[in-house]
Amino acid sequence: MPPTNTYTRQADEAAFLGLQSYTEAQSAFFFGRAAETDALTSLVELNTLTIVFGRSGTGKTSLLNAGVFPKLRKSFCLPFRIRLEFNDNSADLVTQIKRVLKNEIDKYGFKVESYPSSETLWEYFHKEPLWKTVTPIIVFDQFEEIFTLARTNPRFAAVELPLFWEELSDLIENTIPEKLKEKFLNQKEQVEFNYKKRKAKIVFSFREEYLPEFETIAAKIPSLKYSRFRLLPMNGDQAYEVITKTWKENINASEAKHLVSYFTNETGLDDYSLLTVEPSLLSQVCAYIDKERVESGGGKVSAELLNKYPKETILRSIYYEAVTEANNSLKRNEGDNRNIIKEFVEEKLITTEGYRTRYHLGSSDENLRPGIDVLSAKYFVREDDSIVELTHDVVAPIIKADREKRRTKAAQAKTRKKAMRIAALIILLALIGGAVLALVALIQKEKIETQRKQEEKLLEDAKLSLGQKTIELDDLQRQINEKKNQISGGPGTTDDADKPKDVQTLLDELNKLSDAFAALKLKTEADISALSLRLRNTPDVILPAGPTVHQLNKKLDSVQDLLNNGRLRFDALLTEYNSLNSKYENMVKDRDYWKNKYDSLLKIPPVPGGINPNNNKPAGHQSKNQFDTTNSLRLHLYYGKKYNAGLNPPSDLTIYLIPYNNNNSRIIKNSKVYEINCNENDLKKASNYKVAVYNNGYYYFSNVDGGKYFIKICTYYGGFYTYTKQSSGSMETINWDASPPIR
Repeated sequence: MPPTNTYTRQADEAAFLGLQSYTEAQSAFFFGRAAETDALTSLVELNTLTIVFGRSGTGKTSLLNAGVFPKLRKSFCLPFRIRLEFNDNSADLVTQIKRVLKNEIDKYGFKVESYPSSETLWEYFHKEPLWKTVTPIIVFDQFEEIFTLARTNPRFAAVELPLFWEELSDLIENTIPEKLKEKFLNQKEQVEFNYKKRKAKIVFSFREEYLPEFETIAAKIPSLKYSRFRLLPMNGDQAYEVITKTWKENINASEAKHLVSYFTNETGLDDYSLLTVEPSLLSQVCAYIDKERVESGGGKVSAELLNKYPKETILRSIYYEAVTEANNSLKRNEGDNRNIIKEFVEEKLITTEGYRTRYHLGSSDENLRPGIDVLSAKYFVREDDSIVELTHDVVAPIIKADREKRRTKAAQAKTRKKAMRIAALIILLALIGGAVLALVALIQKEKIETQRKQEEKLLEDAKLSLGQKTIELDDLQRQINEKKNQISGGPGTTDDADKPKDVQTLLDELNKLSDAFAALKLKTEADISALSLRLRNTPDVILPAGPTVHQLNKKLDSVQDLLNNGRLRFDALLTEYNSLNSKYENMVKDRDYWKNKYDSLLKIPPVPGGINPNNNKPAGHQSKNQFDTTNSLRLHLYYGKKYNAGLNPPSDLTIYLIPYNNNNSRIIKNSKVYEINCNENDLKKASNYKVAVYNNGYYYFSNVDGGKYFIKICTYYGGFYTYTKQSSGSMETINWDASPPIR
């Protein structure tokens, strides 16, 4: 075989690729997957067809390029990596394969008699002499697109896919194509090559949620059932190997172990084999640190560098970069500066307690699609049939902290706005009250002034009347005196006793009239003096039954004091609100906990005398204490709609629950593989293991204390699940999609 291209890394070049996949030329720097490389290489060499599946971000492309391909070349195999295109202007699928074959043959300088042309792939691989000594291996990478992009394009769905599967089926199963059967068999033409021997090998690599899709074509390609390889995330030991072998002398063991601890939220975990590490996040974190190392002049990944860039700083930076880019991909109204994607992640993808949860996208979330696609491309979320979840547990605490900070800030802003509205209302009411009082005072003052003017006019009128009466009385007095003189014959000529009686009577009347006049004059003068005194003692403003002007001024001063001290009063109100809000949130958490516990107890059917797992009827020989539903773990298995939502999983599955501890680590590690049936003899060696019993649609594990557990289903390609029970004394439910391979 011709030598492969090699790649030499410069001393000052970054050692990690971030989100990029490793190429075959970078195989010398691909670490941590030695066991997976050997296992997958052996499967490919031994089988005509091998399918490779794993969750998004586990590194399937890097494993094939940098791990498997170099080893296959040493065994005289020629891998052709193909990623099909499904654009409107793309060539048909079989032509795309033939183009890659020609380009790779020329790239490595092989001598061939012919390139693939109009003949079928089966015919080309059987007749070309090169494939007698070199085994061609066609590797379809990211092959899930055959079920997504191809099916949404009418041209490929209606025409291309049937022809494509027919060609691959003939090649994989070594079936003579229909159009050649008459030529070879009926017309008895001489066959110039050995058509009975398989020539090419096929590898399909895709995301594991599309594994059930392959079951639909297994009838046409039976080989799909036999050789399967599931790529799991790395464990802590593999992450340690990647870190130490990539940085080599540039990192010490203590710093490497400290860096591995970045990928778990559990403290004090000594057994790294129990730690799950997503390769995509490992590469991003190490690339971040390596960039800082290179920019600071190279050298070691020291404790000082890790202290400068601790776990939270790095994860937060990577997370913020992803959500910012995702948010920028959305169409938003001008002036809308919210990070809508970040709020979506905080509100929909973690629980109240801060654990990852799955969210079903609906029609109302369609505007978020570009942002979710960005997060998926950066391996921060995984999407399966419109169900989205976070890829990494370790970013959940950061997301929770940001959510609480945002909620607190929003609550404070709401409280501040409410307090300002109340303060403004108080001030407005005070100003209105002051204005009303001032208006009342003004009206009262005008009323008193009018009354005063009226009384002054009365006084003037009284004075005029008194003057007129005085004139009249004086005139009357003069007439009386004249009359007296006439009667007496002149002043002093006759004594009173000598006057006639009629004259004397007249004089008496005149004297009485004079006395009455004097009395009237005195009384009138007294009335005038009293009225004048009253006018002099009247105040400027008198408010009957109300505040005085002085009191109004004091009221206005108090309003001014309110304005001056308003800020202090507002701060006190805000402090009191924050305290009450904190107490309220704690009460909500307590309420949710007890409500969930109460609801769970209501939903669990009574279990009189225990549960018989064979017929779901009470078993008389069991007691209630043998199955305590108040401290249990419940599994709800269902089929996702991609498989068949109308069917229910079987009720006779054997399911094991094994606690995570150092004694069980080997058993758990060996069980993390899809295999036909389970090694139950090995599972039963686990300490404190439990077997589920079935009742009324659920599988139950009784008496399960809080902690981390490994759950294994013993069935066709038996699946497994890792779950952490939050507390003892409660019943928790796991909803588990049991679509194939769990069936």
